[in-house]
Amino acid sequence: MNVSIVSPEKKVWEGEADMIVARSPEGEFAILRGHIPFLAALVSGVVKVKSGSSEDRFVITGGVLEASGTMNDYHVILLADDALDAGDLTRDEALRRMKEKERQERAEHERVEAELRAAMAGPQLGRD
Repeated sequence: MNVSIVSPEKKVWEGEADMIVARSPEGEFAILRGHIPFLAALVSGVVKVKSGSSEDRFVITGGVLEASGTMNDYHVILLADDALDAGDLTRDEALRRMKEKERQERAEHERVEAELRAAMAGPQLGRD
């Protein structure tokens, strides 16, 4: 199957693969050629792309994976918020990037919650 891993800045990896393993909020999953059409949000972690006996690993900080096609023309597209070849990173740098992304997501979640609370506490329009 054809696999493309892209970030907003560049195409990180593209090629043929036998399997791709990634993690969604519900847990780890694997995609093989011919998998049913699939769409998943991705969380920070390592994505593995397996081809024969070789395995490429990429550190992502979230994103979306879409898989579809027919048995003879199957493709997986992974749109990552940020993605780097794991071989280019030290373990500490990969962990730092994932933690920074999680911190940003928490801050955004807290901001949205505060806006919702403020909107709900505001004046009730149309009430006497």
